[in-house]
Amino acid sequence: MKFRRGTAILTAMASALIMTGCSSEEAKTNENGDTVITIGRQTAPNSKLPEGDSYSNNAYTRLIQERLGIELESAFEAHGEDYDRQVSLAIASGELPDTMIVGSRDELEELVNNDLVEDLTEVFEEHADDFLKDIYDSFDGIQLEAATFDDRLMAIPSTSDDFGPNLVWLRQDWLDELGIELDKDGNRSITLDELKETAIAFQENDLANTGKAVGLPLAFWLSSPNHGGTAYTGTAIMNAFGAYPKSYLQDENGQMFYGSNTPEMKEALTLLKEWQDEGFMDPQFGTRTYDDIHAMMVNGETGIAFGPWHMPDWGLVQAKQNDPNAEFVPYALENANGDGEVNAVANRGTGQYIVVRKGFSEPEKIMEMINLIYGEVANSEDIETEFPEIYDYAKVDVDGTVRPWNVVFLKAYSEIDDAVEASKAAVGETSIDDISNFFIKENAEKIKQYLDSPEETDPVDWTRYASRYLAVNNVMGGIREQGRLNEVKPPRFDSIKANERNGAQVGKLEEETFIKFITGEEPLENFDNYVETWNSQGGTAILEEMQEVVDQRADN
Repeated sequence: MKFRRGTAILTAMASALIMTGCSSEEAKTNENGDTVITIGRQTAPNSKLPEGDSYSNNAYTRLIQERLGIELESAFEAHGEDYDRQVSLAIASGELPDTMIVGSRDELEELVNNDLVEDLTEVFEEHADDFLKDIYDSFDGIQLEAATFDDRLMAIPSTSDDFGPNLVWLRQDWLDELGIELDKDGNRSITLDELKETAIAFQENDLANTGKAVGLPLAFWLSSPNHGGTAYTGTAIMNAFGAYPKSYLQDENGQMFYGSNTPEMKEALTLLKEWQDEGFMDPQFGTRTYDDIHAMMVNGETGIAFGPWHMPDWGLVQAKQNDPNAEFVPYALENANGDGEVNAVANRGTGQYIVVRKGFSEPEKIMEMINLIYGEVANSEDIETEFPEIYDYAKVDVDGTVRPWNVVFLKAYSEIDDAVEASKAAVGETSIDDISNFFIKENAEKIKQYLDSPEETDPVDWTRYASRYLAVNNVMGGIREQGRLNEVKPPRFDSIKANERNGAQVGKLEEETFIKFITGEEPLENFDNYVETWNSQGGTAILEEMQEVVDQRADN
């Protein structure tokens, strides 16, 4: 089913509406008559909230109470995996807050199957503002389809525009000190040989004087199927060989295959094994945690970090705060075959899901909050006047988790468009004063500030320059403009039962076997044996079920 502007509102069965009405309970109100809505809150270790503000009392909660007569009350507040555990406990007990985020369609499906969440079909059709419908339309409605069960919309999905290519961030201050010049042709990318030479030079010279420099540390899970999850992985190296790890793809004949099980992946693993033997990859590969590698980057034990375009915002900034001279710059990685192209996987789809507890009597208020925070505030042309408290938050980069839900609603490729708009204004091609969107304008001002006086720029402000200007505008946008980006687009699957049964098992097999290949514990001659084992332990069943889905789509 497609939810599109101009389509008729879906006809609801009268009996279903009656049952929903009977099961609803009157919303709780406070002494001022405001509706009290309980919410599960995602938090951040360093939210940057001003003194006196909290997750339950901040610029967003105050605005919502003032404008909509809604008091938000935290049912729980948790960060990262702790939040996931709180959600799991809520689902298991059936005791849900009035609203919360769930991170996967599997969790949403569990909620739907257990009749724990409200049907939001009419709420969306009648109360969602045009900005949100425009956003979903830019993705051809795939998010709404993912949140739909039996022709009913059971959640409000956020968007995830996962565009590549994957990047490698290098310490430019170290390159300068060593007299190493990369990207001589100015095409925003480097070769595998250049990456190798840089890693060796960084390790041999140990420019931070740590006594334990490592040329190239990689996480033990080695790869990620999406751009946002590529931090400290070797995904870009594998992409350079035309391998797309952990991605389920179709070949030119429409046949499904698994991107980790191809001859190209064997080539990539062979190179990593050679690099491991040569001694400039991490001798502790396979045992280092994410936190271990992140600490190495922050402390100057390594000057190479693979990761997404936004890595400066939450990761590399810590290195710059630790050492103001640390200057990371991004590059794409050119294909191993020398054709000069850059490979990437484009996963465009759903981020997380905003759900509403079954029986909550005023679900339209959830939509009103989305319209206000993600529509009216985000698109304000005079946020300083209209929303001064939120303007103050933006000036000091208060974390997005302080909003009711830590999600984004952005049009397809809008982050590239926004970064290009900010960058052009920052370098004077256009006027910053002509930018109507506050957040784009703020990025332009921060980029210009760094370009004008880098020594005087705060590390947090440097992140706008590094992520929006260097990574998105220069590298990712530049490679697109040059026509050198080769993006593969995996088919989208909302739920594959065989993957639910076997996915964890074959995933563990892949992870453990690839570690053994690189460390030499198992010879790469056994790669075909690994593929056979992967197939027999459930991989074939996953591919067959996916094949049925794509074949059905082709027939429709």
